[in-house]
Amino acid sequence: MTRMRRAALLLLPAVAACELQEVTLAEPAEDLVVAEGLVQLGLPAPEGGPFSIDRMSVFLHRTVRGGEGLNRPEPGALVQVTRRDGEVYRLRELLDPSACVSSTPLSGTGTCYLLADGDFEELPRLRPGDSLSLEVQTIDGGVLTANTVVPGAFEMYGPSNQEVCTITADQPFPLAWSQAAGAWAYVGETQMYGLRAALEPRGIDVELDPLFLVGISISATDTTLVFPSQFGVFERFELERDVAEVLQQGLPPSTWAEIVVSAVDRNYVNWVRGGNFNPSGTVRIPSVRGDGTGFFGSSISRWLEVLVNPPPQGGVYAAPRCRVAG
Repeated sequence: MTRMRRAALLLLPAVAACELQEVTLAEPAEDLVVAEGLVQLGLPAPEGGPFSIDRMSVFLHRTVRGGEGLNRPEPGALVQVTRRDGEVYRLRELLDPSACVSSTPLSGTGTCYLLADGDFEELPRLRPGDSLSLEVQTIDGGVLTANTVVPGAFEMYGPSNQEVCTITADQPFPLAWSQAAGAWAYVGETQMYGLRAALEPRGIDVELDPLFLVGISISATDTTLVFPSQFGVFERFELERDVAEVLQQGLPPSTWAEIVVSAVDRNYVNWVRGGNFNPSGTVRIPSVRGDGTGFFGSSISRWLEVLVNPPPQGGVYAAPRCRVAG
């Protein structure tokens, strides 16, 4: 079964659990270093491997003020993360920025610094609750620093982490999980496959297949989402109406999906929004200090794969039924 490949948690969730201070950043200088860093625990493995991975990424770029709002690279920097016990993780510079971000402004770019997959085989594993410090030394002598605390561990109720199971066609499936210590919000992501072929007999055209959608629990204590009806908060204006109506009822037969639920920290929430729930725009509140701006956030994820009988090739899936919370 094909699993989704998500390089990073690069969504823009809008959450209202905590009363965040309203902050509007001043117009940035024409030449300002921006560091956007994430530490992610428990992501689905690339290429559909039946295990989870950890990764650290920092997307480093300089702003170029003007009508296009371009970014330009910041190569040659020393980028490292230090754990409270003194363990140092030095990120490697990559030529391709796509390992850190899914898109950049037209003609804009940046530099990706990364530790992922096999890099951690020779390094101590990261843990939920780890206190981490970021330091970036740019080639011109600038220094940027930041801190994050990885949210605590949490577990899914019903299906277990990394489970592959079947759900009933055209019926919503409730998801629930325990609270993660220190989390400020929970972001649900799903990538759904097979919709185009499944909905063609109903006369429904599907433009995107696979289809990626986002769901948000807008409180640090709200640990539930209904799949797939409560996913798509940021795609509601782009998603075809007929497809959206089908997904309100559940996944159709002969489709499958991967679902990832991530607990995210305060720094991530503050960077992607500010103040009350406002899906129309964001107010970025930085957590990076020194000779630049940006954020250094962290998350921990749990994931499962759900299948809907019958498979596209016929027969039935051998996977067990997905357990329902409670």
